[in-house]
Amino acid sequence: MIVGYLLIIFGIMVWGVLIPAKKQINPRLMEYTTIFGGAFLFAVCFLQLLPHLFVPHIHHNHDICSHEHNHSLIQMLKPGVWVLVGFLIQLLLETLTRGIEHGHNHANCCSHSHPEGHVHPIVGLLIGLSLHSFMEGMPLTFGNGQVHWGLLYGILLHNIPITLILITLFINNKYSTLKSLALLLIFAVMTPLGSLSAIFLFDSFASIEQPIMGIVVGILLHVSVSILFDHDNNKYSKLKLLLIIVAFALAYIVPGCQH
Repeated sequence: MIVGYLLIIFGIMVWGVLIPAKKQINPRLMEYTTIFGGAFLFAVCFLQLLPHLFVPHIHHNHDICSHEHNHSLIQMLKPGVWVLVGFLIQLLLETLTRGIEHGHNHANCCSHSHPEGHVHPIVGLLIGLSLHSFMEGMPLTFGNGQVHWGLLYGILLHNIPITLILITLFINNKYSTLKSLALLLIFAVMTPLGSLSAIFLFDSFASIEQPIMGIVVGILLHVSVSILFDHDNNKYSKLKLLLIIVAFALAYIVPGCQH
């Protein structure tokens, strides 16, 4: 579990070396990484997360849930309702993030051609991205402490273009290296914090695991679908199609739900 958390934090902070060098980010790198990560998350949702959500007997807390009161509002609602709620939550988050999670505004955010003194809004964007990362980390760890490696790899890939955009914004806003790294670290720890919070919540309130899982699946599906079906106006080159196929294949073979 700790190894998984460190991978996520390191996977974000390693790009901090670009900050003092003020390196211009290659748009192609972000484009292809975004597509590959989006396709991987899309496949993980269908191959691993949705089965875990819709088949109650594979939940690690099934025995606990069977002794709980079965007529609460949470348990009466279908799992699909929580997936739809996740869609809506992501729509609200995008009022803060401007769709950076699925590759929108790359051109605007990553351009170094802005006039001198131009400042991008950072606080609201960072809050939205942090909330997004916190929530997508909640199903990262099973109740027995094992990491959902399929989701972990998807998050690692998904975070690369987001991190590069944040770094570019820090550079454009002329933030100091120390301030930039501190803000980057705040974003980096959000996913592990979400996972740790879920562990304590599920242990105390087992009945909320399914709703939270459904909400996170809705968020991830919204992001991945936006990447695959709205990115670059659906103009897929052979390379992009190959990236999607490889991502689907890798999502199929990586470990996920232990059942």
